[in-house]
Amino acid sequence: MARRVREYDWGATALGPLDCWPQPLRTVVDLMLSSNLPMVMAWGPDAQLIYNDAYADFAGGRDPYLLGTNVLEAWPEVADFNRHVLEVTLAGQPLSYKDQRLVLFRNGHAEDVWLDLDYIPLRDAEGVPRGFLATVVETTARINAERAYHRAREQVERALDAGAVIGTWLWDVRANRATADRRFARTFSIDPEQAAAGVPIEFFMERIHPQDVAEVEVRFGESIRHGTPYRCQYRVRQPDGDYLWVEASGRCEHDEDGKPTFFPGLMVDVQERKLAEQQQRTMINELNHRVKNTLAIVQSLAVQSFTGAASVESAAEVFNARLISLSQAHDVLTREHWHSALLGDLVEQMVRSHGFLASERFDIAGPRVRLSPQNALSFAIALHELATNAIKYGALGDRGGGVRIHWRLAEANGRRILHLDWIEHDGPPVRPPARKGFGTRLIEGSLNPARNGAVSLDYRESGLACHIAVPLPDVDE
Repeated sequence: MARRVREYDWGATALGPLDCWPQPLRTVVDLMLSSNLPMVMAWGPDAQLIYNDAYADFAGGRDPYLLGTNVLEAWPEVADFNRHVLEVTLAGQPLSYKDQRLVLFRNGHAEDVWLDLDYIPLRDAEGVPRGFLATVVETTARINAERAYHRAREQVERALDAGAVIGTWLWDVRANRATADRRFARTFSIDPEQAAAGVPIEFFMERIHPQDVAEVEVRFGESIRHGTPYRCQYRVRQPDGDYLWVEASGRCEHDEDGKPTFFPGLMVDVQERKLAEQQQRTMINELNHRVKNTLAIVQSLAVQSFTGAASVESAAEVFNARLISLSQAHDVLTREHWHSALLGDLVEQMVRSHGFLASERFDIAGPRVRLSPQNALSFAIALHELATNAIKYGALGDRGGGVRIHWRLAEANGRRILHLDWIEHDGPPVRPPARKGFGTRLIEGSLNPARNGAVSLDYRESGLACHIAVPLPDVDE
């Protein structure tokens, strides 16, 4: 601009040749051209414009044609505004505007522009005002960012009233000052008045779970560098020491030079969602575990049922019966959401599955005892095998008889021990088998000493007597 001012044909204007300009005018022009602030001046009877490089950038497509032009003709869309400026400054008075809105045609179309404007009168050697000098600082980017923030804030406030959001913030990235509403402040255990006034962003970062800080910093950095949307889930320490899961989202705003300015955002409580996700993962893992265990049991039942069987048909019958018993135990556990099962329910299920009523040939008594899923399956299998043997060889066969199933709880070394007796009576005499069949091995194996349990089988003249003792883990009602 200094070169252009020197080369301009001022002799054809009311200002006259450059070397004839009065010293006050030359001094102001030199000062203005040396400034990095956008500055413009109007001087003389035609109020001709002279400006510097920073103002040329502000003028956009109107440069270079503004140089030497009358101020009212240079910006006809704001002629009334500039006419008022001329009247005041030529009367010797300064003017100042903060975030003044004007509509300018800088690039061939109308733009809403916000400006900080400061005008001072320029005087000749006799002290008579001959024009003005103005600094023109555009604040459009900041105003647009603040307006966008306030629009988002209004939407957030509506969401807050609906209970969907628990807080909002605005981070001035350049000043590293973050302000937050009272909900956000309470979530981070910060005084609401302090948060409203603004604190360094580190105040909030200190309250994030140490394991989540790195992820938050990475997400912040991506939005600050590239303007991408910010979204991150993390845990915030609460006054009682527990952590609350939240999800924060926002986007960093940038100025015309691509430098970060403001970073507005909001925060949502996702505690219930995270707990539900964790519970879902736990349930899936538990389901996988149960499926694997069930398949292992089924595989074992298949191998033992068909190995050494007299015929495929008889083996299939035994195998199907055992699968049905296992399935019925699963039904009992499913009704209890696989949390536990009542021993009494398993006993009644076994009685019904073999075609008996509880009042027929069975004497059942015992306290209310809940079994873990593993113990429930073990007892279901053992009861099925005992009943099957009793139907084939003992007191539940066609020759008559019955079974007494009683259980009780005891304590030993601080642990609960379940004692269950299966005692057959009035049936045919039984003798110890020459070798253990699969049913016997299944009973002993499902409740074996490896689990600190004990199973004893007594083949009496009056019928089989089986005693089972198993330590029980604590299971809530």
